[in-house]
Amino acid sequence: MSELRRELRRKAFHALCLGYWAAFAFFGWPRAGRLLAAWLIAALAVESARLRIPAVERRLLAWFGGVIRQTELRRFSGVPYAAGGSLAAMLIARGDPVVVGAAIGQLALGDAAAALAGKAFGKTKILGGRKSLEGGLAGLAVCHAVAVLAGARPGAAAASAAAATAVELLSTDGFFNDNFWMPVASALVLKLLS
Repeated sequence: MSELRRELRRKAFHALCLGYWAAFAFFGWPRAGRLLAAWLIAALAVESARLRIPAVERRLLAWFGGVIRQTELRRFSGVPYAAGGSLAAMLIARGDPVVVGAAIGQLALGDAAAALAGKAFGKTKILGGRKSLEGGLAGLAVCHAVAVLAGARPGAAAASAAAATAVELLSTDGFFNDNFWMPVASALVLKLLS
């Protein structure tokens, strides 16, 4: 499977984060936060089992092997990070639908745009050669559009898009994971500017 095709499958799976936004819109705050907290606990339990029990790992890799990165085989995948970051964004937003929509939408769509554009068109490598300027600009454009569509004022949308993109450009190593920090950075900026 080509690297671009694998990334496309991963980002399609990643777009399921929009379900967190949908849950917020349907159930409202704080009920959506409680549901997401329960999901986060379940995701952490499954990930812990995957890392400790070979039979669980084999089963999950059979189902999701095409979307798990090589670096995630011995540590948590992006699922609990994305759930935790989305929950943190909801907590920061304190029920503000604009902040929640922008933060989670930027994670789901902006991160995907950056990765896919970077794989397909990325020529100008930045920050040590792992990310590309082209991917970063695509992510920035999509993050801005998502924030505007969520209802953020233009200046706040631009600032939150810049914050989310800056986080996405950083290397995901160890404790730092952009799936957690993108929605947190965006929500913080939007909350400060609202």
